[in-house]
Amino acid sequence: GSSEEAAIAVVPDELDFSIVEVGCNSPEMTVTVYNLGTIDLTLSSIYFENTPDANFSFSSAPSTPYALSGGGSVPIRMRYHPQSATSHFNTLRIESDASNYPVLEVPLFGSGTTDASQTDIFHQPDEVLSDVLFVVDNSGSMGEEQQALVDNFGTFIQYATTLSVDFHIGVVTTEVNDPETGQGDPSRDIFPGVLVHPSSRPRFITNSTPDIVNAFRDNARVGTCCSDEQEAGLEAAYMALSAPLTDDPTKNGGLLRGDAKLYVVLVSDEPDQSSGDTDFYVDFFSSIKGYRNPERMAVSAIVGDSPDGCQGAGGSAASGPRYIDVANRTGGIFQSICTSDWAQALSSLGMDAFAAIREFPLSRPADASTLTVTVNGNPVSQASSQGGANGWTYYGDNNSIFFGDNVVPSQGDTIVVTYEAVCF
Repeated sequence: GSSEEAAIAVVPDELDFSIVEVGCNSPEMTVTVYNLGTIDLTLSSIYFENTPDANFSFSSAPSTPYALSGGGSVPIRMRYHPQSATSHFNTLRIESDASNYPVLEVPLFGSGTTDASQTDIFHQPDEVLSDVLFVVDNSGSMGEEQQALVDNFGTFIQYATTLSVDFHIGVVTTEVNDPETGQGDPSRDIFPGVLVHPSSRPRFITNSTPDIVNAFRDNARVGTCCSDEQEAGLEAAYMALSAPLTDDPTKNGGLLRGDAKLYVVLVSDEPDQSSGDTDFYVDFFSSIKGYRNPERMAVSAIVGDSPDGCQGAGGSAASGPRYIDVANRTGGIFQSICTSDWAQALSSLGMDAFAAIREFPLSRPADASTLTVTVNGNPVSQASSQGGANGWTYYGDNNSIFFGDNVVPSQGDTIVVTYEAVCF
């Protein structure tokens, strides 16, 4: 038998409009409602909890009742226009007949100011902080690939240990349905979305974990028993990086740190079979570190080549187009799971996962002509071309300052950006 569900999700789960001048509007910001199920659900009501509230307004929202088809999504667009120079809070409420969350609440907040001038101060950490999640396919055909992953993990972690990166590295499987007991080598229990590890190893490894390479080896040899009925790497990553698992210190709590980069590595020889559209997963992953922080989150994929799969020493692999799509859209890297050089593939991913931050999001929309940038009090020139090595570049789409290769702030540096904010 089978059942059908209308499961709802909303991204992001909170909305920060940041600082806006009194009398001006924020840029339009969007909350997207997704139906992750297979049948229609009805959005019965969409409203601000505290009304009237002149500080928040809808730019556009579906008229309710609204039928949201299975696999579909709908945006809710809002603006913040502070009426006073203080902080403001409200809650967006979404009511529906969804089977999982009949009422969803999205906290909203912003701060009003009377000053058009803005100074943003950033600190390059004394050491790079990076949180890494490996999602390893544990279906029947993955024995050789799991072994290749653990045999070559040393090249992935080499860059981090050389630069004294402060890292957290955890592993989950592609199993999203049923718990399994006594799996892998060494033996461990597997629960959907939960960090896997044998009892002799920690839930996630850090730069202070003894015998790092062998600790990862033991955590990542998850076995080949399971997930054949639904090899869902994207869904597994979503579960692993969401509440309630991220709030539970016995499960995934502690893996993610607010000030660290997030790097997800998906390893599978089959297509992704997650229920949601790739738009949902891209939106969710991007929201974790904030949409204005594209350099602080990436999803990479070690999967079968597109469009026809590949053949390697470990056997054949079907194409992983959904994994590749998410990697491309989040700034990650695709590596063929059929590669004959796993060491080089993992080395490239490691350099990407543990690189220093070089792009910094501004707190308010900037008038580009007024920008000045200093590092440790010393002026830095604007690059002679977009993304050029000899200076900084302002990227309007992200409202961020990007430092070129020759001027990337060093560990411990202080970056100060001053500018006039745009009034919408």
